[in-house]
Amino acid sequence: MVEHEKWMRRCLQLAALGASSAAPNPMVGAVIVLNGRILAEGWHRKAGEPHAEVECLRAFGEGPVPEQAVLYVNLEPCAHHGRTPPCAELLIQRNVRHVVIGHRDPFPLVAGKGVDLLRKNGITVVENILADECRWFQRRFLASVEQGRPYVVLKWARSADGFLDQHPRTLRNVQRISSPTSDVLVHKWRTEEQAILVGSKTVLNDNPTLTARHVEGRQPLRVVLDRKGISPEESKVFDKTTPTLFFTTGPRRGIDVEQVIVPPGSDPVAFILNELHQRSIRSVLVEGGAELLQHFIRSGKWDEARVISSAVKLARGTAAPVLGVELARTEQMREDRLDFYVNGSTSLKGTVPPSEWAW
Repeated sequence: MVEHEKWMRRCLQLAALGASSAAPNPMVGAVIVLNGRILAEGWHRKAGEPHAEVECLRAFGEGPVPEQAVLYVNLEPCAHHGRTPPCAELLIQRNVRHVVIGHRDPFPLVAGKGVDLLRKNGITVVENILADECRWFQRRFLASVEQGRPYVVLKWARSADGFLDQHPRTLRNVQRISSPTSDVLVHKWRTEEQAILVGSKTVLNDNPTLTARHVEGRQPLRVVLDRKGISPEESKVFDKTTPTLFFTTGPRRGIDVEQVIVPPGSDPVAFILNELHQRSIRSVLVEGGAELLQHFIRSGKWDEARVISSAVKLARGTAAPVLGVELARTEQMREDRLDFYVNGSTSLKGTVPPSEWAW
């Protein structure tokens, strides 16, 4: 069992390489091991490209896999024809005789079918190795499949005295709260989620770009909720450097991005999450403002929160949200403190990840 856990952790290390590119597919790594030595390994890079098992077997080369070798993979091999052929069939063809899996894939076209196919062909399958860690690692994909909505990450920075911003608030009077080090981390977070969402007051007051500029990686889909029609036409989020989805109660002339009309009387948060889910968006980073964050908190439609606390004091301003759930983990990053929370009432079910895989 200890040996199995060792190699499953390697699968997760490999899978992490797809953090900013694999979605909407899950992040998967695979390793072939014989007598305590890695023969080959691979990971899933991008939707439509080879799965981790395929990459691993390509790295191994031609010919049958040694009978005593074990293939480790953190997610059940697929058994259906999608953009790529079934991985379970490939394992059978390549004479893989032993497979160790982190946890099963809940996607309806898989959901145990891969394991069943392997076992029917005489392959020994061991399941649920580091299952909790594997589930946490796949939390975005699982939220989409199991709950029918994107995984929601709330993020904000607060001053030492509990404010999001300073009053009076204008574009010329912006008090920076988080440190440059934290800003780089936030930009990394942006590459790891498929979409980033803000409200119209944030667009009006901060004129954010909402792109990842301090690190390399995928640019998130920019999403703006504007129920009062106050977002200026010249805002950076409408500059078309990266796609923007604009949710509004009525069409806005002069804003040349895709617009989606929010039906009167509907819950805008639920409507946005459903629309993003229909577009195969597995996760969204909600960066504010206060009203939008509180709406997510009140509705319970959030999975994870990341709060940056600064030593800066503002004396007055917009009060930072209060989650009302237990702190899961905290870290000190130079000038700032990072607090992490999980919503135990969602698909996470209170699971707190081990530190090495946490965030």
